[in-house]
Amino acid sequence: MPTQKQHSEILIFFTGGTIGMSPSEGVHGVAPGGNFEKLLNQLAPQDENVRLKPVLWSDKPSPHMTPEDMFRLAREVEEGLAAPSVLGAVILHGTDVLAETAYLCDLVIDSDKPVILTGSMRYYSESGYDGIRNLINAVRAILLPIPPGTGACLLMTDRIFAAREAVKVNSLNVDAFESREAGIVGYVAGESVILAGCPLHHAPRRKISPAAIEPKVALLTAYTGMDRSLIDHAKSVGNKGIVIEGFGAGNVPPGAVPALEACLADNIPVVLATRCIEGGVWPIYGYPGGGADLQDKGIILCGRLGGPKARIRLMCALGLTSSMEEIRDMFEDV
Repeated sequence: MPTQKQHSEILIFFTGGTIGMSPSEGVHGVAPGGNFEKLLNQLAPQDENVRLKPVLWSDKPSPHMTPEDMFRLAREVEEGLAAPSVLGAVILHGTDVLAETAYLCDLVIDSDKPVILTGSMRYYSESGYDGIRNLINAVRAILLPIPPGTGACLLMTDRIFAAREAVKVNSLNVDAFESREAGIVGYVAGESVILAGCPLHHAPRRKISPAAIEPKVALLTAYTGMDRSLIDHAKSVGNKGIVIEGFGAGNVPPGAVPALEACLADNIPVVLATRCIEGGVWPIYGYPGGGADLQDKGIILCGRLGGPKARIRLMCALGLTSSMEEIRDMFEDV
């Protein structure tokens, strides 16, 4: 008797977000609408030997996603990728914190199989709905396939971004995401997905994959005339680490510096990011509160990572160790 041919699978994780939302009676605005099955039914047929395996993981607006949720999702995706029949995974997610979940997946998931996160800026049934196109193109990107070692990616508006580089730059426009200076991984042309020939990682990407993350990490943004009060409060309520977004190349008002020093004295790591979308932090200025001054005091500079992703990385690092030097080493390659 002929043996039945083994089908390949693509996992489709649905976490929620605008891509599945609809207007609801009695609700001002749109809300989760249970549209995952309708989305899948609208997908074009795939290769006869490739099946889509849906995973109804949650139906949450992305602001309801916690770092613990993101970590659990990454672990479950990693577990799913371990099956030999699985080619890769698509994750449907709200766009507000899509880049953060994508980056955590990039840090944690230890697999060369592609992971593509996508969503939509318009809700299900809205004119110009972009969700179906993004989902179809994410499946096509899995089938390319994306080269091993690329890491988790984000696909929106016909472009594929590396998770490390993607940032949401527009709250309303369909074309809401950009890459931090490094270019895109690929793009959609007609019915095809094409790699852009832009290798983002010449060396193997470092994984930071703890058994659990440390969720108590504060993210603060510097403001003119900032004193120590917010930092002291973040420390007093038990945060195990602090990320502060400074001005420019990584500079903060002098009034905030004593509180940062107090954190370091109590072995609470402080990571310095910038409010700027591009450029990153650099130890240029030696005046009180300047990036070079802060680095000399023991504050960790996070390179070109933005504040939200630096926080994700610090959460993962603290899940592995409380050693300041080991944590500093985990930020050396960013």
